[in-house]
Amino acid sequence: MKKVIEEYGRIDILVNNAFDPSAVLSSVIDLSTEQLQRNFEMGPIAYLRMMQACYPHLKASGEGRIINFGSTAGVVAIEGYAPYGMAKEAVRALTRSAAREWAIDGITVNNLLPVADTWGAAESDAPPPTNALGRYGSPEKDVAPVVLFLASRDAQYLTGYSFAPDGGFMIDAAR
Repeated sequence: MKKVIEEYGRIDILVNNAFDPSAVLSSVIDLSTEQLQRNFEMGPIAYLRMMQACYPHLKASGEGRIINFGSTAGVVAIEGYAPYGMAKEAVRALTRSAAREWAIDGITVNNLLPVADTWGAAESDAPPPTNALGRYGSPEKDVAPVVLFLASRDAQYLTGYSFAPDGGFMIDAAR
């Protein structure tokens, strides 16, 4: 953060996106508190710390933007992803709470629930995703434009929401 301030003189936008693949998978029955703690440390706790550290700068800008990456794994309860889903749902709660509290300071806080091919599955023998569009999302073509929109002045009246560039994953999961 200090380097950003030194280089640019201000912080207007914070994008929180963290993932530790080593601690994601577990059933509820096998979930250890250590594994759950790791997911919370990498997710909502790390996000909270960054949000608190950036808050004075975002407030000073008069139109600060925070975009937190969550996951559909908590919303639709993907089997075997208990610690990850729990932590990502905590991110959604943090997002809504900060959006409510920091709106007075001109800071918008939103959450993204993407389903995108960040691990190269599209080029592998992995089965196609179970979403309405039947394809993996592109981080650059499908997710980044939503992030850019939320960071822009065009999104100045949106706060506290969860946006899901997921190719219709959640509507298919509801079947």
